[in-house]
Amino acid sequence: MLLLVAKIMAAVVAVVGLAWIAERSGPRLAGVLSGYPLGTAIVLFFYGIEHGPEFAAQAALYGQLGLAATTGYCLVYTLSAQGAEPKAWRPMAVAVMALVLFALVAQSLPPMGAAGALLAAAVALLSIRITRRVPEPEFVAVKAGPMMVWGRALLAAAIVVVITALAHWLPESLAGVMAAFPVTLFPLMLLLQLEYGNRPVAVLAKHYPFGVGSLIVYGLSVWASYPALGVGMGTLASFGAATLYLMLFLKIRGR
Repeated sequence: MLLLVAKIMAAVVAVVGLAWIAERSGPRLAGVLSGYPLGTAIVLFFYGIEHGPEFAAQAALYGQLGLAATTGYCLVYTLSAQGAEPKAWRPMAVAVMALVLFALVAQSLPPMGAAGALLAAAVALLSIRITRRVPEPEFVAVKAGPMMVWGRALLAAAIVVVITALAHWLPESLAGVMAAFPVTLFPLMLLLQLEYGNRPVAVLAKHYPFGVGSLIVYGLSVWASYPALGVGMGTLASFGAATLYLMLFLKIRGR
């Protein structure tokens, strides 16, 4: 019971925090920060607690392929939203179907080890290149009511609980791909879609690949540190590596 409560609390804090940032910074920065390893970190942490650090470390490697699938999902949404009516749900439906397809392909691939990070990075760079000329709507301050924010937080918590529960019966490959499911990003996109339509969601999805590097760094750090340092210290070390990467990225991008 305590473990279940911990999962729910971790997801709620992560989602509400991202909503707070989105309200004050807009969807562009929120898109980059959605690449911060909040959902993935929660899932991998509880993988390590429940199944051991070795299981979580191997799942983190397969999670690199899952990142490629999530980036593909954001790319499909961005492209599908072009020309769609502002309130249309077609881009979301098409993107979700693409995510399922990409995830199935990712988990069926042979083990790639750390080279999976190269694939994730390549997909992110390709996505950035494809969407670089996609027009963006004018900035709209994003502010959601507390009921919607907390509803989204509970949805994220439910996703974490389901994924970590399924890991008891899944192989490391599929558990790893599922660890990269956009736990915090997906509910945020749903919230924005409900409140503002698909325009700000498309901006969020377009800028998501810029933050993927942080997730890649985090996954590789988990793979390297969990067996050596354990789940607790490995998580701290991995967050440190991901935070350093994101700070450097934002500094370079801001020039």
